[in-house]
Amino acid sequence: MFGYSHTKFISQMANVIADHGHNVTLFQPYHIDMKNTEWLVKNKNIEVLNYYPDHFEELTKIKHPTFPVFWDSKVVNNPVLSAFIVPKLFCKEFERTATQTILDEDLHEQLRIRKFDVALVEVFEISGFYIADLLNIPSIPIASVVRLNMYHELFGQPSTVGYVPTDGSKMSPEAGILDRFNDFYRIYFDNLLFENLAQRQNDYIEAAFGRPVPKWRDLISQSPIYITNSNSYLDFAVPTTATVVHVGGITMNLKKSVGDLPEEYEKILQERDSTVLISFGSVVRSFEMPDNFKAGIIRMFESLPNVTFIWKYEKDDVEFQNKLPKNVHLKKWVPQHSFLSDSRLKVFVTHGGLGSTMEVAYSGKPALMIPVFGDQPHNALMLERHGGAIAYDKFGLADGEKLERIMKDLVTNPKYEENAKKLQEVLHNQPIDPKLNLMKHLEFAIQSVFPLYL
Repeated sequence: MFGYSHTKFISQMANVIADHGHNVTLFQPYHIDMKNTEWLVKNKNIEVLNYYPDHFEELTKIKHPTFPVFWDSKVVNNPVLSAFIVPKLFCKEFERTATQTILDEDLHEQLRIRKFDVALVEVFEISGFYIADLLNIPSIPIASVVRLNMYHELFGQPSTVGYVPTDGSKMSPEAGILDRFNDFYRIYFDNLLFENLAQRQNDYIEAAFGRPVPKWRDLISQSPIYITNSNSYLDFAVPTTATVVHVGGITMNLKKSVGDLPEEYEKILQERDSTVLISFGSVVRSFEMPDNFKAGIIRMFESLPNVTFIWKYEKDDVEFQNKLPKNVHLKKWVPQHSFLSDSRLKVFVTHGGLGSTMEVAYSGKPALMIPVFGDQPHNALMLERHGGAIAYDKFGLADGEKLERIMKDLVTNPKYEENAKKLQEVLHNQPIDPKLNLMKHLEFAIQSVFPLYL
């Protein structure tokens, strides 16, 4: 239990598997005191096994890590330096709970008596692979993101250089030799970041046992499949192998009716013909944004008085509110899904987290993608290539005039909505349901492949 998007993806995976008649235990070790996640588990037959470490009371007194440093730090935004700094930051959050789970023999017995056929483990925090190995349970790696090149390569996928642009590169056909160098450079250090992240975890797990343990590469690569949160119709086309299974879209419930917006939002939507929603997610928060970024956004607000802006701003700040023009509403929380389903919302401004990227793609709304860190630059370029979104450098937030031009174009130019609707139609009518794709591959691995290894 660490990041909301990770928890949502894994919980939905559990729902899908349980809906298809399998017995599912959702094992959730807490790295932070995450709250309000119970509703993610829809199937009542799922057994939720929460693991609260010895220091959990200490975690309840700590604010959730939100990493404001990712906004504008030249250190963590440098691919070379971040390859060494980011693993250290995350492993600091993981280590205490992870080492407890792998040494807790009572926990191991609780898991052993359930006689699991398989364990699905996310690659972001890898202690689950070691628990599965201790219990002699086959494990399948899953990733709640579109692409982690290092893990894809473990399953035979060639390099994506020349197929997928990285942060700072142009997309084909405009890409030139310098873009190719940038792609190679960034992919190399991105792989190094995740290799360092996995190795650091491998090292403290080995130290906890006091003896050599299997290497993380060996534990992960022995699986017959690797499940990712990519969608072939949304993502870039890349050379791949049958072992990499794409299930992106399983978190989207197309049959679910969207509830009415609360009255306070109905009134806001009626103020002007055009309304824009702004949300930067929960890990990097709006109120921690640098002042020069905020100043650029305010200049955009002032330059577009005929547009209503609703900004998810996680702090009550009367002084800041007084700096804003009357066409801006600050809200600590917004019903994002309901907004994206409302025809009166013209544009969604987002950090490009994969959950938000999926939601806006399936909703057919134009978007301004402003990635902050992690997989967000990839998600922004991935959505932009379909013509309904614009990827925008976060350091350009300080340029209010440029923001105004882009926002005005997104609101008034019909091509963005037309292209967004085309993508929506493709996703809603894709020939293979991502949920069915998940189940077919999972059941195949359990029934036909794993017995060959046991």
